[in-house]
Amino acid sequence: MVLITYICITTIKKTTKKILIMTTTEKVRNYNGNNGFIISLQGGLKKYGKLTERQESSATNFFSKLETPKVEFESKDVKVDIKVTRFIAKKIAEDNKLEFNPYLMTISKVVEETNKAYKVVGRMTTSDVSSCRCCGRDLTDWRSQATGVGPTCSKHLGIPYVKKEEDVKVFKKMLEIKINSIGDLTFWLAKSQIVEGGDDLKNQLK
Repeated sequence: MVLITYICITTIKKTTKKILIMTTTEKVRNYNGNNGFIISLQGGLKKYGKLTERQESSATNFFSKLETPKVEFESKDVKVDIKVTRFIAKKIAEDNKLEFNPYLMTISKVVEETNKAYKVVGRMTTSDVSSCRCCGRDLTDWRSQATGVGPTCSKHLGIPYVKKEEDVKVFKKMLEIKINSIGDLTFWLAKSQIVEGGDDLKNQLK
């Protein structure tokens, strides 16, 4: 009796999945969003059939930012005194209907952060300062140095200006009441618009 052994050889075929990588031109052509710049590129692409080198570079940057996953920022309590530019101080005043421009702010919380700006919570500082809280100018005489406000800005705050040393304590108390009545303000602050205190704020966020 002859035993015949059958050996079955199974061939396993490897299948390779094709990964489709869209070019920038294809991304522009297939874009369904509402960004005006990309929409304008779609019109040019339809008309001329291609993008210029500069257009392709700009579109690549756009899609790169769009596809980069956002890291969720956790709000953080801080305590930093900062001085802002006239542009920011004026905008804070306009947005909150203030009669004065808060140049010197005490930041108590950072809610969000981008590469170029912070979204912060803060109020005008009541601590001792070397420049005016409401215009940012250097303080020259003893009264403005003692109160942190010059005579003109004092009028904008609605607080009677000091005439003698005994008035300083009263002025500071009235200033504190004024700031507390306004409360915390929430606003976006461009990092480039921080004149003083930017490094301290950055360090407290580490």
